[in-house]
Amino acid sequence: MSGGRGGRRPDPTVDAAILAAAVELLTERGFDLTFDEVAARAGVGRTSVFRRYATKHDLLLAAAEQVTIERIEVPDSGSLRGDLAVAVARVYSVFGRSDVQPLARHALAAAYQGSEGGALLRAVLGRRSDLVTEILERAVARGEIADAGRALLVADLLSGVIMARLATGVPLPEGEEADRVAAALVAAAGG
Repeated sequence: MSGGRGGRRPDPTVDAAILAAAVELLTERGFDLTFDEVAARAGVGRTSVFRRYATKHDLLLAAAEQVTIERIEVPDSGSLRGDLAVAVARVYSVFGRSDVQPLARHALAAAYQGSEGGALLRAVLGRRSDLVTEILERAVARGEIADAGRALLVADLLSGVIMARLATGVPLPEGEEADRVAAALVAAAGG
C-alpha cells in the first residue's frame, strides 16, 4: 500500500473491499482489469483505489499476495525434511484451492505473453525462493547441509510440480505423494 496521499487515514474496510474486488476480478478474468472496474466491484470511488495503489502493478501484487505464497510461513520443525514437508503441504494447499488455481493459470499465461502478469509471477516466484532459502539456511545452521546454494533449484522443483499439475488438471500432491516430493526436495538441497 502506498500509505495514502491525503490527511485522512485509509479506512481498513475500504482497503479490504478493494483487495477483495481485485482478487475476484483477477480470478475471473486475469490481469486485464482497470482501476475503475476494481472500484466499481468494491463499491468505492476510483480515487480510493488510486490513494492506496500508485500503479496497477502495485494493486495486482497486493491482491495476489492475499492468496499466494506471501502468506505462507514454515515453522522450524528441527529438520530439513520436516521443514520441507511442511512447506510442500502448505504451498500445495494454497495452490490447490479453487480460488487460487485460476489466478495461477492467468499468471502463467501472462508470463508467456510478456504482460503485467508476468512481472507479478516473477515477484511471487521470488518470494517463494526467499521461503526456501530460509528453510535451507536453517538446515545449514543445524549442520544438515553444507550451504543454501541450491535454494533456487529446490524452489523451482517445488513450483514446477504446481505448474505441471495446473497445466494438466491433475490434483496437487497430498499425503504420501507430497512426502515423496519433500524427500526429492531434500535430495536436491544436498541432504
